[in-house]
Amino acid sequence: MRKETPCRPWLIWWITAAFYLYELVLRVSPSVMTEGLMSSFNATSTLIGILVSFYYYSYTILQLPCGIMLDKLGAKNLLLVSALLCVVGSCLFASPEKIYIAQIGRFLVGAGSACAFVSCLQVATSLFTKKYFVILVGITNVMGTLGGLLGGFPIAKSVNAIGWRNTTYVLAAIGLIIIALIILFIPKNIKSISDNKNNESHSILKNILSLVRNHQIVLSGVISGLMYLPISAFAELWIVPFFMAKHGIDNEKASTAAATIFVGIAFGSIVLAMAAKKLGGYMRTIRLASLSTAIMFAVLIFGSDSLSTSLLIVFIIGFLTGAQPICFTCAKNNASSNLSGTTLALTNCIIMSLGAVFQPALGALLDTFWNGTVTENGMRIYDASCYKLTILTIPASLIIAYFISFFVKETINLEDE
Repeated sequence: MRKETPCRPWLIWWITAAFYLYELVLRVSPSVMTEGLMSSFNATSTLIGILVSFYYYSYTILQLPCGIMLDKLGAKNLLLVSALLCVVGSCLFASPEKIYIAQIGRFLVGAGSACAFVSCLQVATSLFTKKYFVILVGITNVMGTLGGLLGGFPIAKSVNAIGWRNTTYVLAAIGLIIIALIILFIPKNIKSISDNKNNESHSILKNILSLVRNHQIVLSGVISGLMYLPISAFAELWIVPFFMAKHGIDNEKASTAAATIFVGIAFGSIVLAMAAKKLGGYMRTIRLASLSTAIMFAVLIFGSDSLSTSLLIVFIIGFLTGAQPICFTCAKNNASSNLSGTTLALTNCIIMSLGAVFQPALGALLDTFWNGTVTENGMRIYDASCYKLTILTIPASLIIAYFISFFVKETINLEDE
């Protein structure tokens, strides 16, 4: 960190991280709104999965443009526009009776959220020395998990008290506070301590193609995306209804499962990042974590029906999932420093592409396994067996990540020490 301004970099980074926390709340909040969404739009689980996944469509499409803009233009203006999109999108998501307007709103929230995570990593790259990067990635992930926590039980309480629409309006108002903080405290230009001295004159297209052709970066992104499925395909949408069906509890109690997995991620993000750096084995850590997470999912699906046991298991799953951000370090270390923003964005693009596919895919699988039971209002009821069969796709994906990891080299080097 720059010695002449020891507090300023942290202030900038924490505001950027606060926006990332905020967008995570927006991302995961539908997980405790599923019943209200199904009722309001008279929708099946497939339609709700598609509605929620509209976030990922724009988020994924804009990853590379966001990375390029971060490398070329800096963070402040991009964060301002992003936060504004989140506010407008939240209002649209809450306001309509027509599901296609809600889809547009969700699309805008995803567009606004697209730069949040990459901005945190790029600010960390620009304002801190390289040896801090893997730890700051872990801390960034902790901020995201805190957003996941706040998007669980507190949002469930709010939904039950004032409804899902009014809750979403409150979230939109919080976005205005984030906008004010960005305007007041983030400078227009954040100069890198390591970049800008040897910028290459390649075109944007050549830069992107060079990254896409680097199989180490692409494979790191694929592994990271598969390891992120416990969050994108489970914690962010289906964990609450799964626990409701498995344990016969309401959405408030079931939201503790979402909170528990995010608490586990918060601990794991720091502990596993430090362990990987200390042991000198990023890929070994990822390999162990992916295989262990797959085993724990199998235990969750086929094991005890005790709620406390299930909560312990999802905590362990979350802890092990905390190894996932290490893949960003592997990807970044395989690219030139002046393309760090684009590299991080490409990695995140791959991750979110898998999330965009798996959220509606799991909804479609639920409809496939549905036994025909409906409520008095005609809303479909999915029993525990439907969820168990559907969620088996996640440990299967984690096993695939385990085998892919053998094709990615270790990237710990002297610059990381």
